[in-house]
Amino acid sequence: MKHLIFLITLIVLFSCSTKQEDTSSKNILENLTVSIDSLVVDSGEEVYNPNQLFAQSISPDGKRLLAFNEQDFEFIELSLEDLKLIKRHPFEAEGPNGIAGWVMYFQILNGDELMLLDQKSPKIFNLDGQKLKQYDLDLAKAIDFESEGPFSIPNGFHMSPDRSKFLSLPMNFGKPVEGLAIIDIASETGKILKLPGLDLTYGYQVVWQDGNMGSFFGDAVSLQLVNDKFLIYSGATADFYVYDYHTDSLDWKTITHTLVENRKEGQYPHEVDSRERQMEVVNQIRKQITFNKFYWDPSRKMYFRFGTKNMVFPDPAKGIKRSADAYIFAYDEDFNLVGESLLEDFENTPYSGNFLGGSFYSYLPMGDDAGFVRYSFDF
Repeated sequence: MKHLIFLITLIVLFSCSTKQEDTSSKNILENLTVSIDSLVVDSGEEVYNPNQLFAQSISPDGKRLLAFNEQDFEFIELSLEDLKLIKRHPFEAEGPNGIAGWVMYFQILNGDELMLLDQKSPKIFNLDGQKLKQYDLDLAKAIDFESEGPFSIPNGFHMSPDRSKFLSLPMNFGKPVEGLAIIDIASETGKILKLPGLDLTYGYQVVWQDGNMGSFFGDAVSLQLVNDKFLIYSGATADFYVYDYHTDSLDWKTITHTLVENRKEGQYPHEVDSRERQMEVVNQIRKQITFNKFYWDPSRKMYFRFGTKNMVFPDPAKGIKRSADAYIFAYDEDFNLVGESLLEDFENTPYSGNFLGGSFYSYLPMGDDAGFVRYSFDF
């Protein structure tokens, strides 16, 4: 990824497929253009390692990014509006305000507080590192799930913005996701809602185990909070679930694409006997369409999603660089598909990011500085 660092502002024209079978619906991305430029964050005299900011959360207003720097045990707060370091927030590893073990997940809540899940339990902190609340819940008991490891229940862990529920996608290593777990915090009771529409995902996961060690590659069922809704999606299909925590309702959304397939097809081995065989199978799977997470653009009142086909994983020893056929999809407020486009000459799709002012910002270190790649869409 660092080879993409020193991007000069450029304008790239992307063409859209002409394979529109339904001429009655307009493809709003038919004449899409995208400008891409790299932005360096002004950190003043502060020195920190921008390559350590893996765990990230966007503020509810979409203007700030908070990232956990595990190396220095602190949270780095960056302004997307001003492209400046706002503040470094040191946290404690021990004591009454300590974080137990490691940070498994965190999200920014309203009021500049954050929910943090460490090795022990979910907690609420303010940005000064003071622990405001600790939830001593038996998560496994609440949803009647037999956990086989520390990451089984917290998979995709979230807290609803009204702080009434915990949500996750419990699964044991190498096995299918049990469903969407919803835990009512006040009553300490929960349930698991099955997700049959995403069961196909298991067929596109490849597991290799060697004693106590193991690795997982392929598609996954994922949970994200977008525009005050929880979306449960998979890389294996365009279809997904929407969970409304206000009404405790789960809806299934189906999408019909004309530019790409709607789902993966075929059978692949789930367990293999070597890492080499694992990557060989994954490379076969990645030739098919893979759908990524959703992003909400408040300026357009639309959702966007990236996808890839014919992905090639990098192999420096053989001089092979990462590449893929990249796509972008647009949906209205009700998740109706309104646009799709092939992004020509696009070597990578952003793994994560956020819309602000109609442009999409994706974090990427710029050498020794924090930075963002900004994608501006015009259609």
